[in-house]
Amino acid sequence: MERIDLVFGPPGCGKTTYLSRQIERAVRAYGPENVMVASFTRAAAAELAGRGLPLGKHQVGTLHSHCYRALGNPLIAERYLDDWNREHPQYRLTGEAVDPDDPLVTEQRADGPGDEVYNRYQVLRARMVPRDLWPETVQAFARRWEAWKRETGTLDFTDLIEFALQDLEVAPGRPAVGFFDEAQDFTPLELALVRKWGENMDRVVLAGDDDQTIYAFKGATPDALLSLPVEDDQRHVLSKSYRVPRRVQAVAEAWIRQVRRRQPKEYLPRDATGEVSFSRAGNWRKPEALVEQAMRYVEAGKTVMFLAACSYMLEPLKQVLKRQGIPFHNPYRR
Repeated sequence: MERIDLVFGPPGCGKTTYLSRQIERAVRAYGPENVMVASFTRAAAAELAGRGLPLGKHQVGTLHSHCYRALGNPLIAERYLDDWNREHPQYRLTGEAVDPDDPLVTEQRADGPGDEVYNRYQVLRARMVPRDLWPETVQAFARRWEAWKRETGTLDFTDLIEFALQDLEVAPGRPAVGFFDEAQDFTPLELALVRKWGENMDRVVLAGDDDQTIYAFKGATPDALLSLPVEDDQRHVLSKSYRVPRRVQAVAEAWIRQVRRRQPKEYLPRDATGEVSFSRAGNWRKPEALVEQAMRYVEAGKTVMFLAACSYMLEPLKQVLKRQGIPFHNPYRR
């Protein structure tokens, strides 16, 4: 690999803008046919690529979709779970429609008797744990699942990455430059594929923030990113937040510095004081006091966003908002 750059983008530091400019420069230097862009969803990758850049559909997408097309658009096993469930009711899986361009758009579910072992199976593969170290329960599931995939001629989502790592020496289209966003949520398996493809590229840019790893449930770990063998001059930290005010940044910094294994990042907040308050008057089960506090901002002409660790924690809040006739919506949900 000629050059690998790690770009760390703390919250609100303009990572998308930075990467878009880097992609523009790469297109000018190498030609559009020699640039690959990958992110967690096709929409996010398209945003990175920017408007007006002459990048073809095959050059922009998720890592899974690049593999999917390069492997000849195979049948995806998760699309045929009804067939699996009929044949293996003891391992019944609950799943929804899947798309190689957006494989992570739905929340993790674990309603069926096979879901827990299926998820453990996928995580162990994603973290490249040797099979002889897998629990016997996972190995038993794996034997049945893999036999069924062979019988039906299907591949699951992890197969897309594994088969690409095994069979594809170069990235689709032989690009000279590759941009991979949200790299903190890449699994060790996915990063192994990026590194293999990168051996035949002039430059690879991995962008993300190890402090914002959120897909541990699928096998992602920030250690996979932090352990890449790169020199200090290949690590770049975007140093100015355009979103986070001073008081919020101070709380966030004090919180995240409790993490011992991380890339240190010094970044400036935006030029605003901001406000942080801690309320013991309410919680997610009894959100009336939180709604009352939020309405004070609404009456002052502000908009309010509620965040929770899990979607079920928002249900009591939504019920209170409905009872009080307060309009609300999620602008990011279709």
